Amino acid sequence: MGFIGCLLTYTKKRIGVKLDSKPIIADGNCTKICVYMSIVLLVSSLIYELTGFAYADIIGTAGLVYFSFSEGKEAFEKAKSKECNCDNH
Repeated sequence: MGFIGCLLTYTKKRIGVKLDSKPIIADGNCTKICVYMSIVLLVSSLIYELTGFAYADIIGTAGLVYFSFSEGKEAFEKAKSKECNCDNH
C-alpha cells in the first residue's frame, strides 16, 4: 500500500494541478492521509506481532485518532468557510 498509495497521491495531485481542480487535489491529500493511516496500522500491528509489546496497538490507535481528528477538523473548517448560493433553486 505504501508505494502504490504514494504513487496514487502524487498522480492525483499532479493531475489536479494540471486541470486546476481543487477537488482532485483535495482527494490526493485525502489519499495521502489514508496511506499514513495504513502505515501506522501496519507498523503497530507488526511491532505487536513480532515483539509482543502490548502497548504498540495503543500507540497505533493514538496515531489513527490523530489523523482522523485532524482530517475531520479540516473538513469542518472548510465546510464552515464555504458560501452557499442556494437562492438559484
